[in-house]
Amino acid sequence: MKTLYIHGLDSYPRPEKLEILKKHKLDPVALHLNYRETLGIYETLKDAAIHKDVKFIIGSSVGGYLAFLLSNDLGLPCLLFNPAMDTKDHLFYSVMPEIKESSCNYRFVVLGEKDKTVDPQFTRTTFENLEKEGFENRVITCEWLGHQIDLTTFEGMLNWALGSLKVRGCPNVPK
Repeated sequence: MKTLYIHGLDSYPRPEKLEILKKHKLDPVALHLNYRETLGIYETLKDAAIHKDVKFIIGSSVGGYLAFLLSNDLGLPCLLFNPAMDTKDHLFYSVMPEIKESSCNYRFVVLGEKDKTVDPQFTRTTFENLEKEGFENRVITCEWLGHQIDLTTFEGMLNWALGSLKVRGCPNVPK
């Protein structure tokens, strides 16, 4: 299954995480993004997702926020690690996508209780409010986790999301 992996601010697609995706029979599409200097990142990611026929999106931090937007815009399931839902930096896109209703029923959110970069309570509240508007989310809080996602947690949460997608009969999930 083609999977768009979107890294966080001042980061890059870590080879170890891409190897984990491949191990789980996912075909990663991972762009190295310079969030601070490149305009139109949302549009670049959307074009890549469409042209590469992506079926699943994973994002971390600001990449998690962008993955959230893309999943709704394109109707794709996503796995979000500490998504920066309170971002106000519009350098990531030149046109903010208007999302009037949920077109994605499979959204998995991982929050680090010890995260000092993205406030997990704000993010949890954001997703609770989205549920009131008809969005369906699966949110898990990891008491050991800070902002950085270690490889064990990354793989464990990937297993959680993929297993849930299989149970729900989502097409394209590798066996």
